[in-house]
Amino acid sequence: MDTPESSSLPDPSSPHPFLLRLARLLLAKAERSTAQGPVRLPLDRKAAPELHDAVDADQIQLLCMQLDDLCATGWVILLLQAPRAFASFSDRKPRLELCDFDALAAWAGYTPQAQCWRQQWRAHLAAHWAANPLEAPADPAAVLDHLARSPLIPVEGLPVQEATRSLATLTALCRSGQAMALREASARAFQGRSKVLDHREELLKLLGATSGQFTEAPIQLLLAPPHRNPTGSSDGGGGGRAFKDVLFIENLVTFEHMADTRASAWAGSLLVYAAGFRGSARRLRSRAGCRLYLRAPVSNTSLPAIERWLFQPLEGDRDGAPPVPVCFFGDLDHAGMQILASLREVFPQAGAWRPGYERLASLLAAGAGHPPELAAKAQQADPGHTGCAYADNELLPLLRSRGRFIDQEAFDLHDVDGLGR
Repeated sequence: MDTPESSSLPDPSSPHPFLLRLARLLLAKAERSTAQGPVRLPLDRKAAPELHDAVDADQIQLLCMQLDDLCATGWVILLLQAPRAFASFSDRKPRLELCDFDALAAWAGYTPQAQCWRQQWRAHLAAHWAANPLEAPADPAAVLDHLARSPLIPVEGLPVQEATRSLATLTALCRSGQAMALREASARAFQGRSKVLDHREELLKLLGATSGQFTEAPIQLLLAPPHRNPTGSSDGGGGGRAFKDVLFIENLVTFEHMADTRASAWAGSLLVYAAGFRGSARRLRSRAGCRLYLRAPVSNTSLPAIERWLFQPLEGDRDGAPPVPVCFFGDLDHAGMQILASLREVFPQAGAWRPGYERLASLLAAGAGHPPELAAKAQQADPGHTGCAYADNELLPLLRSRGRFIDQEAFDLHDVDGLGR
């Protein structure tokens, strides 16, 4: 005799045709969907004609029981409009919402389209390389294994012959030894798409690329030195500096306002806007990986001092001067804290900028800010630890306790004097 638990689950050995068809329709819709939010299948006449054409109430009841069994697995849920007088089951606009793609697919024997395509492409590649050994990589089995572990998702959906031609073009580029920007190589090989090869270092190496052959675009640093040298030196040399500290600012609007409005808290600071350095902060310290742009109006005499600060640690410290204080100011959210953690990988002394973050924290503590999902930030991950005591002991616990974020543009530039760093 079945236990209550086992009787509530659909029989995997002989799934009901009605449930099987709905499951596969829902899974196929999930694969096609590009919208945010849950995937739902309306149980209309097209998807579930049995619910609409049944003339016997017992038949509808049996189908509803089947749906209840499927929902008991937790793989899907059934959504219904509120009951009304004399409304039938189909009148309540039933919809199935997908909760667990993998479990439902395993039960329904559904092979995802992407998985089918990947298997077909790997088989095509193996046959193509066997027939055309001059186009094959040095270790075809290793490339096939890599593609099985780390699929090249942007090419999925192309005819397998076209995807193979793209990989052959990329292989030829790797073998040529020609140096170029990574995104230029991607655009040449993949139908003009420049981002296919982002974070694909292992694949490039397997296809024969040499170290440093394909370079990432340099980080652009927009710099706003202080209006006057805070140490009295004209060029940052002779024992003085052209700036007393460095403040990285996450958002361009705040950077521009702070550069225009020099309150005492940042009057002597070199303000830096690093567009797109998230996750690639190490390139900031390399002349090849970084380009400097001075924001007008500014004296060109500031540039040598900035270059000495930014690049000299890698080239050898000549004057034995203490490290320049470095701070970061961005949104008070998990992504901002992650940028701070990345920045500390190359500037170990970097910390959260108190004059700005204290203001944002006080606003957040008073109930300001927004839930993450209202600003497309629900997927941000808590970094856990940044290495900055102020961020780790005060800012991150505040974010966790409030469950809300606040953007740095809420910072009032005209009410910061008197705050300590």
